Amino acid sequence: RRFEYKGAYHGAKVYDDYAHHPDELHALLTMARQLGYQRLVVAFQPHTYSRTKALFHEFVEALKMCDQAVLAPIYAAREKNTIGIYSSDIAREVPGAVSFDSFDEIADYLRKEAGPNDLVLTMGAGNINEVGPMLIKNK
Repeated sequence: RRFEYKGAYHGAKVYDDYAHHPDELHALLTMARQLGYQRLVVAFQPHTYSRTKALFHEFVEALKMCDQAVLAPIYAAREKNTIGIYSSDIAREVPGAVSFDSFDEIADYLRKEAGPNDLVLTMGAGNINEVGPMLIKNK
């Protein structure tokens, strides 16, 4: 899952990547910015509550690099949310970012948002890779 092409939707190219650490997000978004797309629309799923809390500010800074950040619920993996952190906390710190509680909501939002010459990128180590195919199959 490294910059894996999933298809196209209304002229936007849809890719998925396993990037889930802020350094990986920064590297991927820096590369994506150089590809010449009009806009970079990113659906990101943070991985674990503890990592999201520990690297909160780094995630915020990395996501500021995209034109539209869409946050999915945190992928819990082995953890429970005893910290009280949510993806919406990140979204509040990134200008223009939105967060949703389900992949269906994210795919619906991307259907409205994505347009010609956009790069739609799903990122994260969890199951966010399901969103690209959901978007593409409902053209």
